Amino acid sequence: MSSAILVCVALALVCAALALLLWQRGTQRKGQASVARYIDSRMASAALPAGAAAAGGVGGMSGAATGNPQGAPRAAAAARASSPLIAPQPPAANADWRVRAQYLYARARFTVLYALTRAGLADAKGPLTLGALLVLALCGWAALAGGLMAFCATLVVCAMGFYFLLTIRAGKRRQLIVRQLPLFLDGIVRLITLGNSVPAAFQAALQSTDAPLRDCLDYVSRMLRTGVEIDRALSQVAAIYGVRELELVGAVLRLSVKYGGRADVMLERMASFMRDLEQAERELVAMSAETRLSSWVLAMLPVGIGGFLILSNPKYFASMWFDPTGRQLVYLAFGLQLVGAYLLYRMTRLRD
Repeated sequence: MSSAILVCVALALVCAALALLLWQRGTQRKGQASVARYIDSRMASAALPAGAAAAGGVGGMSGAATGNPQGAPRAAAAARASSPLIAPQPPAANADWRVRAQYLYARARFTVLYALTRAGLADAKGPLTLGALLVLALCGWAALAGGLMAFCATLVVCAMGFYFLLTIRAGKRRQLIVRQLPLFLDGIVRLITLGNSVPAAFQAALQSTDAPLRDCLDYVSRMLRTGVEIDRALSQVAAIYGVRELELVGAVLRLSVKYGGRADVMLERMASFMRDLEQAERELVAMSAETRLSSWVLAMLPVGIGGFLILSNPKYFASMWFDPTGRQLVYLAFGLQLVGAYLLYRMTRLRD
């Protein structure tokens, strides 16, 4: 019992150290990103002639060529530095096994990068490496203590926990982006009312936006400099971060640039609609808090009781595990627990 408590305390201390390391690295990277954006903006304004930035924005939104040969290599270099996440194309039916292996590797790499980008951890190589080493250490300790079965179980639990943390972080990041969108649209409307064009208002409002929306808009701005249309750029960013509201914003900006019209009125109505929708979502979350908490308790109670029995009295569980019928009952209970957790998740999920 005392050894199990010591192991749990050690794991808790390691997790706390990892959390502090992630927080420190995130603070450092945030400061470095802000400094890099400031330097890039100053260098771009100093290198381009007067009005070229606005013309580049108009050309990117309208899809027309600007005819600036000096700025094209710079835009291409920026596009290569921030290449979008493009899913690899499957090979032909008669392709070699090496080509298929390369495709599977590229597909797995794309999936991992996609998940890390949505969670904002694409550049956190140090903490990810440290976490991978910790998982390998835990799996090795489990293999030495319980054999191959314990190694596989530890690996599956660590993978599920990592995926759970990524999902939570990506959801919180998406919520922050959606909450920042109305303020960004208000900034565009204010600048359009003062007499700025839609591309100039978009670029100017981008400078006063905070992260994580700033990361998305910087990505869109770099794509616009390469000649990508605004709706396609925002659609790609919306697909990466799971924010469908960006697609609607891109469609409105595209129509206003191509056909004209009162873009400020449309954007103002969109901002008010997003605020009303966010308020409705918060009310729904508050009303369903008791149900979701009950589902968490019902899903974790059997796991907690089973883990406590295994740690406090291993012989009681061993007598059941080494019996063939008892082992089948354990497998059945584990499967029923997974099915029940999934059903509770589907019942309490607020989104389809």
